[in-house]
Amino acid sequence: MDMELSSSSSAASVFASSSATSPPLGRCVVRIRLPPAWTPELDAVLERLAMEHGSRHWRRVAAQMPRHSSRRSPAQCRDRWRDHLARDVFHRPFTADDDAELARLCLRLDDGRSSRAVKRRWRELRKSDAFLGKLWRRPLSH
Repeated sequence: MDMELSSSSSAASVFASSSATSPPLGRCVVRIRLPPAWTPELDAVLERLAMEHGSRHWRRVAAQMPRHSSRRSPAQCRDRWRDHLARDVFHRPFTADDDAELARLCLRLDDGRSSRAVKRRWRELRKSDAFLGKLWRRPLSH
């Protein structure tokens, strides 16, 4: 089956058609509604709500996001905050020193665990706001 993905700013369509060896099935159109992009206004609302409710109450934050902009899930709000808006997140390319430090730390933790197990554990820890609070409180050396 051949697949074609066509997208626009508000919706995406998936077209499926049969291959040459099977009988023609025609086209099947599946419309997927994409949420609107995060705007500076929505970011400001999210920042205010995250400061008001704290970083452990994402259901409350999501429930108070403006309705006209398509409600966001608690996970979407948490991820937007954690990955883009939190004041302790800075965006710059990794340097050679960063790579060396990361490699050193990974080698230090290499005690026979698979890389998949370490990645899974890190993802679990990242979801723990208590853990992240301790991690982000330490002074950052930029």
